[in-house]
Amino acid sequence: MEKKYLPSVLTNYPIFGLGYRSYWKLGNIVQAEVAKEYSLNVMLAQQSAREIERTKRSFKEVIESASESAKTVGLTRPWGADGDHLRNEKEVAIAAESGCTHFTYDLSDALSKNKEDLVNKIKLFYDLTCQLKGKGNFSSEISLDETLSITDLKYISDLMDELKNKKIEITEIAPHFPGYFEKAIDYYLKYENGKRKKDLKDFTEYLKEISKLSRKYGFKISVHSGSDKFSIYPIVSKILKKDFHLKTAGTWYLEELKIVAKYDLNLFNEIYKISFENYNISKATYHISCNPENIPDIQKLDSQKIVSLLESNEGNDDFRQLLHVTYGDILTSADLSKKMESVLKTNINDYNKVLKTHIVRHIKDFM
Repeated sequence: MEKKYLPSVLTNYPIFGLGYRSYWKLGNIVQAEVAKEYSLNVMLAQQSAREIERTKRSFKEVIESASESAKTVGLTRPWGADGDHLRNEKEVAIAAESGCTHFTYDLSDALSKNKEDLVNKIKLFYDLTCQLKGKGNFSSEISLDETLSITDLKYISDLMDELKNKKIEITEIAPHFPGYFEKAIDYYLKYENGKRKKDLKDFTEYLKEISKLSRKYGFKISVHSGSDKFSIYPIVSKILKKDFHLKTAGTWYLEELKIVAKYDLNLFNEIYKISFENYNISKATYHISCNPENIPDIQKLDSQKIVSLLESNEGNDDFRQLLHVTYGDILTSADLSKKMESVLKTNINDYNKVLKTHIVRHIKDFM
């Protein structure tokens, strides 16, 4: 692959994570087209170690897909490759050897220990990345978001002081914000009486305070599970201006399922059946509030109704979440994935239009 179509270290912000899970590249090409048209700074390759396991792909395959997509549309502006939620040295090494340019260190297990253990783990990951990539040839991020409590601002301040003393250069921090950033649905503050309460006050105040820290210490703020969090985008834009990294990797798959439901209802019903059967296993590594009992009997619905239930912020959140977290079961099924790919290719014009509209919804508040 020509050098101009390979991933780079991104230094200009904002950055939009546009990771793509499906092996058929179709959506990756649309993402590259949108990046080119709107002059976006994007992580065109973004995949977490957990997603790599579930899709049975590799970091190398994810980057190759992005590179080929960039070449297809002539995207010559810099784009990055994010090795997301790397949990151990082996995953850091594989991400580095595969060509990742951004490294997101998942510190979930160390967060329950003392700060010394946390700093030691960051140093271990950072030093290894420096060794494999060369200092200055990558950007780094620490993920503090996958915990049960809001990230204390004093904790971040103390942590950054310690990292500075050890000459560890962290580019971004992903905190655990107030409220819930669940997969496939919009932001909400709390779950009460069976309903998701959307109140933006706590998030807004926290964002204001952490933005002060980011300016003091020179790190950018990374927002994880940012797909479909449409209610917070105007707030992020107003407070952070351009100093943020928004990760929006997941819900492109649900847009693909819209096309399947519209043009091949039998296939969609088959996909839903497998997803429903595997839901309890697949949800284990996600923090979601999905209640399958809130999903109507899909077998009794026509294509138009199912597509409407899949609409982000307007459809059925429980339906969307169930399908979202079971993507691995479908994409690794040789039969179902090939049938799905065929439907998308047969209806490529409609697919491209639907996916582009969805991507633009994620960036329009920042334009």
